Amino acid sequence: MTLYKSILIGLLGSFLMFLGDMTLYYDSNDYDGKDTMSSIAGIMKKVGIKRLYIGGLLGPITAFIYCIGFYHIVLAMQEKYLSIGWFVFLINCFGMILGGAYHIQCAYLGLLSRHEDKGAFDEFLKFLKLQAKIVFGVMALANIALAWIILFGFTVFPRWQAFFTPIFLMIFTPIAGRLPKGLHMIIRGGWFNFIYFIYYLSLLIHCMTMNL
Repeated sequence: MTLYKSILIGLLGSFLMFLGDMTLYYDSNDYDGKDTMSSIAGIMKKVGIKRLYIGGLLGPITAFIYCIGFYHIVLAMQEKYLSIGWFVFLINCFGMILGGAYHIQCAYLGLLSRHEDKGAFDEFLKFLKLQAKIVFGVMALANIALAWIILFGFTVFPRWQAFFTPIFLMIFTPIAGRLPKGLHMIIRGGWFNFIYFIYYLSLLIHCMTMNL
């Protein structure tokens, strides 16, 4: 596995997970950003069941692809910092595995909302929100660690590359939330995978430029 191939696989993973998001809840009428979970559940209630199956299953499959892409962290580490690289790689994999599990369970929002058992739906939604806190908490730590090793020169990447890592790109989330209808659904709706796509694309361009 080369650094270039690992980054390319990561780019593919970010695109496929984004595709999974759009398969689950894309709607040309967009969604309400003030009540995201309920609004998205309302969209998924109306989409085809097969679409929910496909969109949900893309989660764990793509999480596996993402993990292969994260191996670029180990490959890019300077030799004396390799043990730190393995730790950052593993915590990113752990966060993405949790994310893949969370993604597939989002399909239940559409499946359960079709039935009249509101108690079961509310109980599941409560659990899903708890999962979201865990997933985003672990991924935040993983993203901070990723930015840290690049910013402090532990990798072969230039230090400025840290500003293209997901934790820094998250700064633009409020801007994405104000995008016009339609574009908001695509960009903000798949935001977390969109910023990973930007990150991997920036790495790919750098590798092609520097022949890494």
